[in-house]
Amino acid sequence: MQPDLSRVAESDLGVDAWWLPPLNALEASLARLQQQLAAVDRELRQTRADYRRLLELNRGSVDRALPHVGAFAQLTPQERRVAILAAQGRSNVEAAAQLHVSVHTIKSQMASILRKLDLRSRWELEHLRQPDRRSFDE
Repeated sequence: MQPDLSRVAESDLGVDAWWLPPLNALEASLARLQQQLAAVDRELRQTRADYRRLLELNRGSVDRALPHVGAFAQLTPQERRVAILAAQGRSNVEAAAQLHVSVHTIKSQMASILRKLDLRSRWELEHLRQPDRRSFDE
């Protein structure tokens, strides 16, 4: 087992440990890299899940690939506006700024939209074939 040198001070070594600060900086960089790799891993897992869902939709193995037209009528007018912005690829922050509401409001409305349309993710909403805009605005 090797000692943890990141916690050793120069005075503890009894020699001029010129290499200790660069070693500490390297360890800090490695820790940041591990965090970034974990984030990339999470995004990759989500992308794979989305890709599998897209394949299911394209193969027709899902009972309802698209929500029926009446499902859009279940959305409130505000939810329709949020759904349109999300389908256009806008982020929660962009939608909140455009609609003059908080990001938390957009998040809760997105959850409601996905539940009402029986979708698993925002990605599915973005990749639905665009219905006639009038069905959103009715």
